Amino acid sequence: MKNWLKRAPEDRRGVVISGAYGMDNAGDDAVLTAMTAALRRLDRDIPVTVVARHGKKTGRRFGVSGVGRLNVGKWLLAMGRAKLFILGGGSLLQDVTSRRSLWFYLAVLRAAKAMGCRTMLYGVGAGPILREQERRRAAACLDSCAEVIAVRDETSMETLRSWGVKRPRLLLGADPALSLRPGTGERERKAGIVLRPWPGFWTHVPDFAQAVRYVWERYHLPPVFICLAPEDREAARSVCEELGDVPYTVSTDARRVGRMGVVLSMRLHGLVFALRDGVPAGGVSYDPKVDAFCGEAGFPLVALEDATGENLCELADWVMHMDGEHLSISERTLRLREQTNLNAAAELLAWE
Repeated sequence: MKNWLKRAPEDRRGVVISGAYGMDNAGDDAVLTAMTAALRRLDRDIPVTVVARHGKKTGRRFGVSGVGRLNVGKWLLAMGRAKLFILGGGSLLQDVTSRRSLWFYLAVLRAAKAMGCRTMLYGVGAGPILREQERRRAAACLDSCAEVIAVRDETSMETLRSWGVKRPRLLLGADPALSLRPGTGERERKAGIVLRPWPGFWTHVPDFAQAVRYVWERYHLPPVFICLAPEDREAARSVCEELGDVPYTVSTDARRVGRMGVVLSMRLHGLVFALRDGVPAGGVSYDPKVDAFCGEAGFPLVALEDATGENLCELADWVMHMDGEHLSISERTLRLREQTNLNAAAELLAWE
């Protein structure tokens, strides 16, 4: 990197953030909203640049300077001026969806270090990385380029240690979206169903339909299929076609998760939003991050491969009888723990 692109510490200001942004995913959008709001509590006028899939659109939507992922020169210039680089939040350290995305995030972290930024991972999940070579690559990059890693669950902490990550300061935080204020609006006596397409899901479509019919017939809760990402619509449609005369609604408004009577969710942020707003919920796990969050939140859980109609109906029964006081304790515990993310960022921003 050219030295003239870098500034001395005393001349640096602001933050560059890179993550899975600009893809119309309500969970990732909530994470970015929470992170930028937290940073602006530290400094109302702090410059924030976000590296996203659609940079300009993301910038307009979140009130930040948005830079497209392919506009390398522009985000390198931003790094040369910034005091802090943040990778996160979310499931960035994994190769299940794509090895290329893992390579990209590691490359951006290396670039930020080379440009003289302080560096941290903020509210991230770690794993799974299926290939040993990629685990070694990730661990080496984190050891050489990350100063602080604030993970969102204990499972991620254990995963980083199992990869051999030793040099960064490892902190136990929580998902940044938990720091957002609970939603407003009147509660609906309905069941929120949050699905996503995933290998193995399609064979269980009749099982999900059976469980939705069960909730309607036994508890008189009409289902609302809440799509948190564009690809979720096809998963919802496939189950709706199996419902017969059960009345249902399909919604793309993520805020409705917090207004439901109960929630059954495959997506992690369906569960995060439910806990934040005090809604009893149960998870259907396709990924270790769902297991980890349900374990810490106290939500019942069924693995996707075990999602028979009988098991999903039993999951619904567990959710219907959940203890509201337990939910409140879990929400307060994780919300307090989430403050660890911002505290770490504040320490790095205090660098002179």
